[in-house]
Amino acid sequence: MSAQQRELVILLIGPSGSGKSSFVKSLTTEAVRTTNSEKPCTIDCKAYKVEPTINGHRKTFILIDTPGFVDSPGENLKILKKIAEAAAGFAPSKVFGAIYFHNIGEVRMKGTSIYVLEIFKAICGDRFYPHVAFVTTMWDNIKEQYYGRLQITHDELEAGPMKLRDAPKVFKRLRDDGECSEAVLEHFARLAKKRPTPPQLHLLKEFRGSAGETAAGRQILKESRSGPSICCAVM
Repeated sequence: MSAQQRELVILLIGPSGSGKSSFVKSLTTEAVRTTNSEKPCTIDCKAYKVEPTINGHRKTFILIDTPGFVDSPGENLKILKKIAEAAAGFAPSKVFGAIYFHNIGEVRMKGTSIYVLEIFKAICGDRFYPHVAFVTTMWDNIKEQYYGRLQITHDELEAGPMKLRDAPKVFKRLRDDGECSEAVLEHFARLAKKRPTPPQLHLLKEFRGSAGETAAGRQILKESRSGPSICCAVM
């Protein structure tokens, strides 16, 4: 069955408080807990079925909301294992895409955000990059006088840390509403027509029950030694 006919499974990944659950909440009538803090509100992976109308056609997506990565390697390995098990549960239809969420209120992408981004890259693997999208969030929480400055930040992220091979799409989620979120899903619907069969998520190629033995697990342990710091935020 082609990706155009079946449901598209999309992983949502990012630091705690980056807007993953808010993204889901804007697309479903189900109760979804959200937070703007660094304390995770999602403790387990949960799949949500959403069916937006895109270009006049109803399209089915399965969004896998995942716990936010934190500054604890032990906790992050547990989170990574949960992500691997949740993604593996959808075989053989496989994961079609992955979205990384970044709070635009951070002045620069460093510390924890860079740490989590590197984990995300290792989860995906470079062959999966064409099926990746980035979303900068929390724009509606930004004071007007900071907007121009953070637009520059967004552009720098798009040209720098978020620039991967095959130029993944970078979105601004300007409002906390379904219209902005559906624009992101529309990107994946179009992609399904061009690339109906995604490569396997690199994490699933390696995972045999131990998260620490995967590339993403090794990245968690490697980066944790440098002690990533929390960067400042502008609101």
